[in-house]
Amino acid sequence: MGDSVTFRLPASPGAVAEARAAAVKAASERQLADSVVETLRLLVSEVVTNSVRHAPASEVVELALTFDGELRVEVTDHGDGFDPQPRSGRSDAPGGWGLYLVERLSKRWGVKRNGSTRVWFALPRA
Repeated sequence: MGDSVTFRLPASPGAVAEARAAAVKAASERQLADSVVETLRLLVSEVVTNSVRHAPASEVVELALTFDGELRVEVTDHGDGFDPQPRSGRSDAPGGWGLYLVERLSKRWGVKRNGSTRVWFALPRA
């Protein structure tokens, strides 16, 4: 298994900025391409925002990054979970674009549930 780093964040709005900064710092230290770092910044923001919205406030959100042949990002919370749904509503309506962006910009992604909810996605290293 590759080089990994994990961050535990409070399930609060401030976790989004903290997760974004931690992920970008970790990726930059490993000299990933700027375009990968920018995609990482956006997708971590989207996925952690969803976790904070759905996790109990007394819990933590966990962000794990694994740097191997690719960059794998996992965000875990202890919320009720969800079934991924295609975006619904008008295209000019605000919000609801997070998983759409994850689907479009990552190599692959998924959701695992087993007492907690884990959303993961993979990005190329270069």
